[in-house]
Amino acid sequence: MANGELYKVTAFSNDFQFNRTNGVVYQVVDADQEYVDKLVAREKEENPGYWLRVEVQG
Repeated sequence: MANGELYKVTAFSNDFQFNRTNGVVYQVVDADQEYVDKLVAREKEENPGYWLRVEVQG
């Protein structure tokens, strides 16, 4: 991930409550590198059952 770029982060879960959204828990757009790093670290600690897909917006 390069500096100065904006990212889209999508969180997924296999929990039954997220079946209607194809597993998507939430999306964050226009996130900078610092925010993405903090979000990934927080989710690993608070929601280890989620997995995150980080994409460069473009």
